[in-house]
Amino acid sequence: MKTYIYPIIALLMLGVFTSCLKEYEAPPLTEPTYTGPAANITITQLRERYANVTDPRLIDIDFILRAVVAGNDVSGNIFNQLFLQDATGGIVISVAQSSLFNDFRVGQEVFINLHGLYVVTFGGQIQLGYAGTNANRIPWEVFNFYTHRNGWPQASRVTARTVTMNALDDTMMATLVRFDNVYFEGHGELAFTEGDRTTNRSLRDGNGNAIIVRTSNFSSFAADILPKGAGTVYGMLTRFNNDWQLVLRDLNDLQNFGQPIPGPTEPGGPDVTTYFRETFGASVSQVDGRWPLIANYTGYDNSNVRFSDLTGRADIRSTASISPHVWLPTGVASLLIEGVDTSAGAGKELILTYDLAANLFNAGSEVNFNALSVSINGTPFAVPSLVVSNTNGDNNRFYTITLTGVPTQRDLIIEFITSTANTVGLRLDNIAITSKPDNDVIVIRPR
Repeated sequence: MKTYIYPIIALLMLGVFTSCLKEYEAPPLTEPTYTGPAANITITQLRERYANVTDPRLIDIDFILRAVVAGNDVSGNIFNQLFLQDATGGIVISVAQSSLFNDFRVGQEVFINLHGLYVVTFGGQIQLGYAGTNANRIPWEVFNFYTHRNGWPQASRVTARTVTMNALDDTMMATLVRFDNVYFEGHGELAFTEGDRTTNRSLRDGNGNAIIVRTSNFSSFAADILPKGAGTVYGMLTRFNNDWQLVLRDLNDLQNFGQPIPGPTEPGGPDVTTYFRETFGASVSQVDGRWPLIANYTGYDNSNVRFSDLTGRADIRSTASISPHVWLPTGVASLLIEGVDTSAGAGKELILTYDLAANLFNAGSEVNFNALSVSINGTPFAVPSLVVSNTNGDNNRFYTITLTGVPTQRDLIIEFITSTANTVGLRLDNIAITSKPDNDVIVIRPR
């Protein structure tokens, strides 16, 4: 009998262990369900109602907002915030809590009772927050009291709007957007961040437009190298004062990179022929703390023409969001281009286009774009009048100006020169001579 006692005991223990496993199986999860009042305000209605807020404003009306989480802190690049959007627009809500993504995943529908929360501002843009706290963040307990999840998260609820850098507007604020056929300046060489600080990198398209991609040094991809080539970029669109910025949620927002770097998209379509185009290169650096003067710069697209400045005051520079361009400081400054060949356009009607922006950082500042005059072979061209101002949000906003009647010859001379009416400083970029498109020419249009 001793021979069989241990196997029998082992079988009994196995039965007990198995029954214990069954007894303590985890109960099924309960799907969160919202049973409160119906939503009665949209994000756009909320933004419009509180558009003039500068200091924290208490929401003292029983507004119920229904929205979907579009961006969270899953990678650490978004901090103490959720991006919410509905069919009308997007808004940021600031919460004093980390790892929000555990409970508020992309595609999670939420209902928020806004009565008792605050509308706050950051960088001139309104957000949802709380007064009297660090960075106006909503305390976690308060946020949980006002916010209710509804159903399981479904990522398909969040769709990106495909946009271009020259056509951004406030309807896109705090929403998920998509840029196609774009590339990072410094791609394949620079990391997303430098050292222990949040870093701005430039994302560019083939027409010289750029937007800031802002990355936290606490993000999981801070030390990763910017992807090579061109591709598609998703991200949450924000604006700090007049500067548009893009915030990546994680590296999944970068798709299909490694494609060829795009060239300019010709205005007017494929039937337009380009005879001259100057974008002032891909990058420019300061030397001994100074931007290179026109005559000293070596990064021009066209090495067969001559660039000079009779005043010696203009230079080539860039900013975090603006590619290399000619900076024309206040007062008189010029750009002279000699040796342009348009002879191949004989018999066609040619146009000159250029992009112009004004440095309107100071409140109340304004300038008329006709402060920059244009002449070709010494003949002045009629430059259209357009007053741009800080009040209208035109700070560093480029407009494309078109002049008709460009002659065809081998040695064309083009001069841009500012007058004393230039009281703010102008940025000149993307100078082109092309055949006239079949459709009507727009004299001034936003870039």
